Amino acid sequence: MINLFFLLKKIMIFEILSGKEKLIFLIILNYLKLFMFEIIKIRKISNLIIFKNKNKNFYIGHVDTVELGNKKWIKNPFKIKIFKKKIISRGIIDMKGSICSYLISLNKNKNLILTDDEESFSIYGIQYIINVLKFRKKKYFLFFGSEPTSIKLLGDCVKISRRGSCNFFIVFYNYQKHCAYLGKNSILFFIKIINYLIKKKIKNCKKELTTFLSGRSLTNVIPEKVFLNINCRFLKYKNIFNFKKKIINKIFKNKINLKWINSGLPFFCYKNYYLKKILNKINIVQNIFPKINFFGGTSDLRYCYLIFKKSNLLEFGLINKSIHKINENSFFDDLILLTLIYFFFLVGIK
Repeated sequence: MINLFFLLKKIMIFEILSGKEKLIFLIILNYLKLFMFEIIKIRKISNLIIFKNKNKNFYIGHVDTVELGNKKWIKNPFKIKIFKKKIISRGIIDMKGSICSYLISLNKNKNLILTDDEESFSIYGIQYIINVLKFRKKKYFLFFGSEPTSIKLLGDCVKISRRGSCNFFIVFYNYQKHCAYLGKNSILFFIKIINYLIKKKIKNCKKELTTFLSGRSLTNVIPEKVFLNINCRFLKYKNIFNFKKKIINKIFKNKINLKWINSGLPFFCYKNYYLKKILNKINIVQNIFPKINFFGGTSDLRYCYLIFKKSNLLEFGLINKSIHKINENSFFDDLILLTLIYFFFLVGIK
């Protein structure tokens, strides 16, 4: 597994949002010793496609990461060093570490797609490439991703479905006034509405307040408008429509502007031909029986589901305990075990 460590060392040195993600593609191509590949670049977004054979399957991954955060890291987040049996680096879990495990285990007759547009707007990444594949009139039966799905132990969870994501932007308008005189306080009024909306139970719908802003920074003035954003995770469109009705009924009589954006569609892939295979391989390596759930954020596989509806979708990756956090880390042993599971799984796929 020395190759795994050195491949990680080469890939992890690139800082986020540096515009050098395409250099990672060159490192991968040099490692695989490939001359037949395709790079699609659109509006500063680079996508790597490798067609190695006529197999109807694709590995889906991304090389971009989120920001470092404000606090100081224990180690340099862009230099690979093993600290207490862990590798501490931004993107080791999501998802450069699992990409390296996949490449090490890769039988060179597999196809893959890598992008550097997943953590941002996700418009010209996998979403665009999948539409390109559809335009070429090709059929694929498996899209395999390595988002961090494990919770406490590597392999304890596999995902074949995901919840949808929707954002509600609400702006409340009122008259600006001096705080020393009587009048309606827009902030206090809006806090009551927030408590009602957050505590109101909607079946299969999880709600979180993500933004709350009010007026100017003056200490003696009650602002004329208050802005907030509520993020909802849902399983079915019926759940999110019910929540929208609750908002409209509660704030209909007030001067309020409501805008909602569906940022991620849910998908379900229960009839999965490859699910039994990955569960068996995890059981062989880890001696555990994985569970199947749909929790967590959205993933790029939702675009595969929308366009190739008859395809199989599968996600399995590292432990997600420290994903997007300060000192993001993973045990090096988990990367080795993940490499073994990928190898046994890929060997059985034609």
